[in-house]
Amino acid sequence: MFGIGSNELLIILVFAFLLFGPDKLPGMGRTIGRALRQFREAQEGFTSVVQSEVVDPLTEAINDPDAAKKKREAAKAGAAEDADIDDAPQVAQHEETFAERRARLKKEKEQREAAEAAAAEAAAAEGSESPAAGADAPAAVEAPAPVADDNSDSDADTDADADASAQPAPEPAKPDTSAAALYSLTPRKEGGDE
Repeated sequence: MFGIGSNELLIILVFAFLLFGPDKLPGMGRTIGRALRQFREAQEGFTSVVQSEVVDPLTEAINDPDAAKKKREAAKAGAAEDADIDDAPQVAQHEETFAERRARLKKEKEQREAAEAAAAEAAAAEGSESPAAGADAPAAVEAPAPVADDNSDSDADTDADADASAQPAPEPAKPDTSAAALYSLTPRKEGGDE
């Protein structure tokens, strides 16, 4: 094995035992064994590919040149048939560049914002066309809520819930992700770099 005798191998194992200790030696042996097995499998795979792709065709060509010539002609005929298929017009795949993607996304965002604005305007127009529209509308909005006694407490709660559900909920504010805002959030050490 690698030109090493049994005495040299025993000395190497003793030094490895003393250097790494009894705990790490079995794990190292497994790792080395796996590495050697993977190397051997890769070497066998490489040898089989070279044998089937290089050596065997050369041997056939040398031993029987007529059979090799027939195989080459058959391969050329098959390639010619495939060439007919490849001649069909194909639509070129256009890959989107970064600038084109950015422009497309910007356009989509503008369209989405315009649609949201149109929906908001429609909702506002629908709200202004209520039956109390006109000169009496501001007075109706500013009218004070009736004072409820203990018996009609549940009615006042349902009226308040109805008023709350009629008003759209405000959208949550988006967090500021600018570099300055993120930098201001980072904790700073006091007393300099230590």
